[in-house]
Amino acid sequence: MKTSPLVFAVLSHAFGVLLPLAHADVLPVRKPGLWEVSIVGPGQSVMRQQKVLQCTTNEVDALTMLAVVPGQEHCHQTTVVKDAGQFTVQTVCFVHDNQVKARIRLKGDFQQFYQGDFEVAYSKPVTTSSPGVTQFTGRRLGDCKPGMKPSDMVLPNGVTVNIVDSLKQHESHEGHRH
Repeated sequence: MKTSPLVFAVLSHAFGVLLPLAHADVLPVRKPGLWEVSIVGPGQSVMRQQKVLQCTTNEVDALTMLAVVPGQEHCHQTTVVKDAGQFTVQTVCFVHDNQVKARIRLKGDFQQFYQGDFEVAYSKPVTTSSPGVTQFTGRRLGDCKPGMKPSDMVLPNGVTVNIVDSLKQHESHEGHRH
């Protein structure tokens, strides 16, 4: 079974470092609660969109909002610019020895709705990503479901990943390597 680009992206986030928290104050913050994010890859129709559910709070939103963008591990450079109500985020990250540059654009009220797109460029070819612009929209569904923790993300295949817990686990393993 081939892993979809979205599932690959989310799983790569679960084991990597997302945006440095120093930049969290300039990113928009979604209203806390349950968000449904729909992603349509390059060249795909809306009928082939993938959806994830994200439980977010003000404390974890900087990590969870961009968790649908692939390759955001070990980021060494992150810039966020707000212009005319739109946020543009540029990152330079590394997945193993492959440099990943991403450009993400976001706009909306971030209380009930937002939309955007991203484009990712790898220094070495990868088979799990299609070149081009990926579109996404997010809409708030209400409060998180009972039993969900902040930063829980339910993938299209039903698997739940907690982004914060996965980051902590990854960082503790990184600290044991010499």
